[in-house]
Amino acid sequence: MNLPEFSIKKPVSIIVVMLIFITIGVISILKLPLEMMPDISFPGLMVQIPYPSSSPEEVERTITRPMEDILATINNLENLRSTSSSSSSRIHLQFKGDTNMDLATMQIRDKIDQIRNDLPDDIENIRIRRFSMSDRPVIQFNLALPGDLENMYYWSENYIMQQLERIEGVANVETRGIRNKLLTIYLKPEVFYSSSIRIMDLTDTIRNNNINISAGYVEEGPLRLVTRIPGELKILEDVKNLPVSDRGLTIADVARVTYDYPPKEEYNRLDRKETVRFQIYRASNANIVDVCNNVKATMARIKETEPELKDMTVIFYRDQSRDILKSLKDLSFSGIVGGLLAVFVLLFFLRKLRSTIIIAMAIPMAIVFTFSFMYLYRDIFRADISINIISLSGLMMAVGMLVDNSVVVLENIFRLRQEKNYSPIKASMTGASEVVMAVTASTLTTLVVFISLGFMARSGFGRFMKDFALTISLALIASLIVSLSFIPLATSRLLAGKTKEKARWLVKLTTIYERIISFTIKNWRTKLLVVGLAVGIFFVSFQIFKNIEQEFMPSSDQREIDISVYMPRSFTLNEMKSLFFNIEDILLSRKDELAIKYLETEFGVRRMRQGRFRGSIELELEEKGASVTEIKEKLKNLLPRRAGITYEYGQRFGRHGFHRGISVELIGLDYTKLTELAPMVIEKLRTVENVEDITSDLEGGDTQLLVEVDRAKAESSGVSSRMVAQTISSSISERAIGKFKTENREIDIILKIQGEDGFTEEDLRNISLRTRSKRIPLSAISTISYRLGSTSIQKENKKSKLNIRINTKTQGMMAISNDVRQVLSTIQFPEGYTWSLGSGWRRFRESRGESNMAIILALIFIYIIMASLFESFVHPFTILLTVPLALFGVAVFFTLTNITLNTTSYLGLLVLFGIVVNNGIILIDHIRTLRKSGMEKNESIVQGGKDRMRPIIMTAITTIFGVLPLALPVLLPQFFQAAGRRAQMWAPISVAIIGGLTTSTFFTLIFLPTFYSISDTVGTKVKSLLGFKSTKI
Repeated sequence: MNLPEFSIKKPVSIIVVMLIFITIGVISILKLPLEMMPDISFPGLMVQIPYPSSSPEEVERTITRPMEDILATINNLENLRSTSSSSSSRIHLQFKGDTNMDLATMQIRDKIDQIRNDLPDDIENIRIRRFSMSDRPVIQFNLALPGDLENMYYWSENYIMQQLERIEGVANVETRGIRNKLLTIYLKPEVFYSSSIRIMDLTDTIRNNNINISAGYVEEGPLRLVTRIPGELKILEDVKNLPVSDRGLTIADVARVTYDYPPKEEYNRLDRKETVRFQIYRASNANIVDVCNNVKATMARIKETEPELKDMTVIFYRDQSRDILKSLKDLSFSGIVGGLLAVFVLLFFLRKLRSTIIIAMAIPMAIVFTFSFMYLYRDIFRADISINIISLSGLMMAVGMLVDNSVVVLENIFRLRQEKNYSPIKASMTGASEVVMAVTASTLTTLVVFISLGFMARSGFGRFMKDFALTISLALIASLIVSLSFIPLATSRLLAGKTKEKARWLVKLTTIYERIISFTIKNWRTKLLVVGLAVGIFFVSFQIFKNIEQEFMPSSDQREIDISVYMPRSFTLNEMKSLFFNIEDILLSRKDELAIKYLETEFGVRRMRQGRFRGSIELELEEKGASVTEIKEKLKNLLPRRAGITYEYGQRFGRHGFHRGISVELIGLDYTKLTELAPMVIEKLRTVENVEDITSDLEGGDTQLLVEVDRAKAESSGVSSRMVAQTISSSISERAIGKFKTENREIDIILKIQGEDGFTEEDLRNISLRTRSKRIPLSAISTISYRLGSTSIQKENKKSKLNIRINTKTQGMMAISNDVRQVLSTIQFPEGYTWSLGSGWRRFRESRGESNMAIILALIFIYIIMASLFESFVHPFTILLTVPLALFGVAVFFTLTNITLNTTSYLGLLVLFGIVVNNGIILIDHIRTLRKSGMEKNESIVQGGKDRMRPIIMTAITTIFGVLPLALPVLLPQFFQAAGRRAQMWAPISVAIIGGLTTSTFFTLIFLPTFYSISDTVGTKVKSLLGFKSTKI
């Protein structure tokens, strides 16, 4: 007894089981975590070591190099990249995909501990950061408070942050824009230089008198007492009264000690207002929507209950809960529209309301079943699947496919009622049983496609797609169960009464189709004509595909624009204020024209990149308005142009070569040699067509003051180079020499010999050094000169690397990469030096290779499934011949909609290949059934085509209409605002399905009967020649 028979004979049992799964499904919708994106941890770590007031060369020599040597020995390490700048050392470690990252983190800590004593003593902390999708703030807001900025800092730090940290589900709260107080010791040059105190002695005194250690245990009777020596500096007077010489001098005698906010050096503004930015991070298991709502409610309560905060302004942005709910709403709407379109198609073909209602009930039932399967899968296998944009997109993508199995079952039942006048029960039992193998095979061939996605798991996109593939797979399993249980049960009870005759247009179409098939299988001449036509179509498809641009990821119209503003090191803070205040006025005066929702600016003398000051302009745009690309073009004409100022435009999502551009890496042992080769390479690259601009690590290097000690003069004066270096460092370095503890936090202790107005070159020359008998200025034993230093020193696998970034005018990596390689191949590099295309290209190449492998494996798996079900090696191959024909529609639609070949496009092809063979399975399975019943081959081909034409067309159209809402923003962009054009992320999948099914359905109905006839004849003759017994199926 198969499932359809059991459903009809045991209706109560089936209904009870369905109610159980419906109940679980409803509960699952409430219980499954609601997230923006899947919680994915990438097999990579970053070790960051802050070391301010240094140079890239010093950081590379004293920190990066020893760290690289020890970290390179860690197991499963694939790639090691480092960046040494004037403020920090950053080391990125990339591991193999199956690496246990908890164990890798522990190994890194152990390795760092082994060389900790070899690193500079004044390194305060070493941070190890893992890369995970959950490691992002779930909501951010800017807070502005009228009046004194210090009052805003106080309330933000001492009240608002504590209130936010108490919210359930909040793991961490970070702020930006708050100046922390410092304990600063300003040495009095005239007093200090007249004393016998050396700066390094002063530093040691502060460190040695600011300790809190345990000295061991003391036995006192039965007690074992811990002995502690508290020696921490607790109040400001402790610091002032610290003795610094045997003559009774204290710090207060030789310096002025302050505990105050440092001079303002950075600005964080929102819509021209000074603000403090709050970033809220959630706990791992917390619901994002609940956390964001509670944060908003807490800020509203604070404003209402605290009189001093009644005038504060709070602007929320980058709110993941808002993005989640909006995306879920948009996707749900697309799914509902797609489902309704599919139902109308069925009503149009079947012309019977009851049959349509049965199918319409199958869609929500399969969706609810899918959620129950997701919950059970998560619970049983401890998987991280959740309701997020990726998984819900998979479910919405499957809406059209959810009815395919039900349509095939219902149509066959309906046909038996129309043509053979079977009773509802007999028609339901017989009709469903006849297509059990066909719908099972169709489902399995689609499912195995997603198994091949496991081979894309190494790439970040492949890990994202696990939720997508799993959701579609569970939805297809749910649709198969519903089609073989609920549909036969419902039709046996609800299809009583007379059945309507087929519509006249459908009868005429069937007659025309019958004549076409009869002609195509008439003789070998017509068969060869069909084969030649198919080959020609495939050749045209191949030629079209060759002209489609290729890239890593599709561009996406995210409604945010980030602009980096690079300024020369000579820029003063006042010049920065003038520039950014002018930019704010220009942009906000055109707020409506540019669709600006919020404008945030950040700048300051401590914000640096590539050796230049770097400020940022962040625009959050309204949902309606011009596209991001159009607004960027307007911004390029509006932003003020000044010598030495450059702008770099980007989007928060999809950078790093995902859209336009490519990078070139120069690699060798000596970084200096790379800087000599780079200008020649850049000049060659400027000759490449479609290059918009070129930037490199050479630009904006730090201008450095080089102090060269005359060893002979220094030695005669009793001064060593080490003493000179320590004295200069202690005089001007901004690294803390200790910590001063208050009730709430530890405060940095900073020692400065300069005044509040900064330290000039003249001050440097006049630094006083203590010799054996007297003090001498630094200029007496050294020469001071200028030189251009490196912006940063980058290395990969311990070899120096220099990046050259190329921005292009057009999309697509393949064309520009070929031109770049052709130009660079003409350059003769010295021995030990070479070039390679950058990480964006490598990700693209790796992703393309994985995608091609996944497609090949999918086709192999599909063939294996069909071969085992048909018990034939020939007929599955015949059905697979329809796959290349589907590419014609894909190529045409991609070309018309300007969709590139990217990772999402390849995923669309995978899904398409799993779908297009279903029509062939339904057709060939029925032809074989007719032949088994004794019908002659050509007659069975014609009759099978006639019988299966309607269900094939119906399933194709329902699938197309199911995904159509997700593709409409790309197919008809003129009717959609910029918010709709964000669908470009998923458009390649839906457009691939629409284009491929549109042409493959037609080609399957026309060409597949001919392919079957040829393969059956050839197969029979081959078997005869080999002496095998021939069969007629």
